[in-house]
Amino acid sequence: MISMTQYTTSQVTDIPAIWRASERLGDQLAQIDGAVGVLTYIRPARRQVGSLSIWADDRGLAKFMGLPYHVEIMKKYRPRGLPIRSAKWWSDEFGIGAAMMESMRMLDSSEERRVVRPKAVLD
Repeated sequence: MISMTQYTTSQVTDIPAIWRASERLGDQLAQIDGAVGVLTYIRPARRQVGSLSIWADDRGLAKFMGLPYHVEIMKKYRPRGLPIRSAKWWSDEFGIGAAMMESMRMLDSSEERRVVRPKAVLD
């Protein structure tokens, strides 16, 4: 499962602190069953910080979102920017560049805060 989050801060000066917090969160990923990896990205001209994470299933992502430090960071920064957006989808193959492009395409082509492409059922 591939998950992308995108946060647009109202203050570009918040980006370095958000980046440091995301790096600390990324370190905690290794403790979660089902976590495969995470990449943090910054789009300074758009005041955006986000992550692309890979999961074996939904359970690991749910556990990550409930980590105390994650909850703390979200409470701190959520009111300081636009609503957080996310894209979630499944793929049997993974390439970082392709996953970034597809996730961005999903977000850019939708007005919704959460964009989910249902998992395909193979017969």
